[in-house]
Amino acid sequence: MEEIPVEKIIRSRRRTIGLEVTPAATLIVRAPLRAPAQYIEEIIRQKSSWILRKIDEMKRCPLSPCHEYSEGELFFFLGRAYPLQIVKEGSITIERSDKLYVSRTLLPDIRNHLKRWYREEAHKEIQARCMWFSMKTGHIPASVCITDARQRWGSCTHKGALNFSWRLIQTPPEIVDYVVVHELVHISQPDHSKKFWDKVRKIMPDYERRRKWLRENERLLKI
Repeated sequence: MEEIPVEKIIRSRRRTIGLEVTPAATLIVRAPLRAPAQYIEEIIRQKSSWILRKIDEMKRCPLSPCHEYSEGELFFFLGRAYPLQIVKEGSITIERSDKLYVSRTLLPDIRNHLKRWYREEAHKEIQARCMWFSMKTGHIPASVCITDARQRWGSCTHKGALNFSWRLIQTPPEIVDYVVVHELVHISQPDHSKKFWDKVRKIMPDYERRRKWLRENERLLKI
């Protein structure tokens, strides 16, 4: 059997083993605190066909863009591409309209300024979508936070606090909504059992299409 690269094993108070193939085509294992190493190895062996198929899919996905932050370069926001436009000093620092306008004064540290801007915008948009779906479904989060997570679009703590990567705001609105619904359902159903996916499907019947889009395009969403 082909050797499966395990990037890391993350232990927490979860009850089951979770397997995640990253955009870098490696495996992250999420395991209960006291799960024996032999048991984890056995789960990986049992799921080896699925893992290897997902690794192959990731390797065939488009490579992440290498941004040079030059004028005309495209940056995504809610699924739409905005050409970067550098402007002279003035009242504008970063502004989105027909283009993504960035003040020339930010150029020395433009990457971090853009990340901060994306994070602030993500907080407004994603929190609003959480409120909407919370009212619609009755799943009420303890809190909603925006993080710098690179490997996970969203997560739900055992206390019902939701976390979302700011990178999610680059995806189309329907993809943002899928991740929001996914994490909201985790408040009442912490695993990825059939019962969990049935609950997601009840709220979002076409979730599989949205989930597939995210898996196929996540490597493009890098700042």
